[in-house]
Amino acid sequence: MINAIFYFFVGLMGILSMGFQLLGSRLLNPHFGSSIIVWAWLISTFLAAFSAGSILGGWISNLPAERRGRTQVMVTLVGVLGLMFTAFLGRSALGWIELQFENISVGLLVACFGLFFVPVAVFSSFGPQCVQFLASRGTAPGSASGLIYGVSTIGNIAGVMITAFLLIPNLPVSTLLQLWLSVAIFSSACLILILRLPSDATTAS
Repeated sequence: MINAIFYFFVGLMGILSMGFQLLGSRLLNPHFGSSIIVWAWLISTFLAAFSAGSILGGWISNLPAERRGRTQVMVTLVGVLGLMFTAFLGRSALGWIELQFENISVGLLVACFGLFFVPVAVFSSFGPQCVQFLASRGTAPGSASGLIYGVSTIGNIAGVMITAFLLIPNLPVSTLLQLWLSVAIFSSACLILILRLPSDATTAS
């Protein structure tokens, strides 16, 4: 049962990450348009955040248990605050950035890294931690990595399809960002609790 819940939240985090990229494009559109330049900066920012998050998650995974628990909470709080800023102040920030930077690439650099990098990096850090969770319960490291990133990628696909074809056509971007914030808080809190379970509380799949 624990394993099913665990994989559910791994997939849900995947949905959030790629869905957030599409929401980011809609948030940027009124200020910077939707040209290839916009997408280049947006995708590059998310890839940079995925990379930083993987490194961060690997570091957290190797901390002693007590320190790891505190660090998980503190890092997740930073991500939540970053996502909260984007959800509630993103449009105002973009309006200010648009006026401050005449060069579109400079404006996009500031906008993308200011609004998206921190929350995406933080929530991406759960990937390596989930791999470590499985590996510490008897799953071979290669299999653990394949399972986590396989489930997460399925979530990525679902996030793109659900966000593009169901959510964006029917709900305002501001509402969706607040929904993303709520789900991210719930998912990360549940994952932190699962990752803290003792090794004998679940059987590795």
